[in-house]
Amino acid sequence: MREAGSAVVVTGAGAGIGRAVADHLTALGTEVIRLDRDAREGVRAFDVRDESAWDALSHEGVVGLVHAAGIRQRSPLAETSIESFDAVIDTNVRGTFLALRWAARRPHGAPPLSVVTLSSAVVDRLPEGQLPYNASKAAINVLTRGAARELAPRGIRVNAIAPGSILTAMTEDGWADDAHAARMRSEIPVARPGTPEEVASAAAFLLSEASSYMTGSVLTVDGGWTL
Repeated sequence: MREAGSAVVVTGAGAGIGRAVADHLTALGTEVIRLDRDAREGVRAFDVRDESAWDALSHEGVVGLVHAAGIRQRSPLAETSIESFDAVIDTNVRGTFLALRWAARRPHGAPPLSVVTLSSAVVDRLPEGQLPYNASKAAINVLTRGAARELAPRGIRVNAIAPGSILTAMTEDGWADDAHAARMRSEIPVARPGTPEEVASAAAFLLSEASSYMTGSVLTVDGGWTL
């Protein structure tokens, strides 16, 4: 999908959507720089909340960034600790801000860059029991659109994907509960959860020249959940 020698950085590449994106891009012949909170084979340890880690990340040879790292913590509002709130905001919002600032600091004269952030369909559905997570994803939409406007003159495109309920470690407990699964199937027109691979296909599209006239978009991949 890209010329030889070019690379795409993927954060959150150790599991879930991030890993699916990295695997999908690799299968397309793209060089992938896999970053995750914990190091493992083929994956470099990287804390998206760490300003110095982003400052040290090279732009050389990079033509794309998929910022998929994120966390969710569930609890009713009255029982949500400030520590839980801070953890979600630090990872999801601060991490996305630092990713976008890294893109904005791309050396002048470097090749065009496509950035994909991970929002969520929860911005429209607002499920209960995860208010900090919902708020963090709304903030990502604003960060994405603002960065897209500011960076477009420099050949940097910034788009977001808003997945619905995707079958990952974050959602598998819910889908294993018969009552929850039945309710979700009744709410989702296609009547099933999505797969990480389906989100990965959308990310590959936003990285490619096929989406060259798109920036500042939030691409919904939710089986119709937000209709």
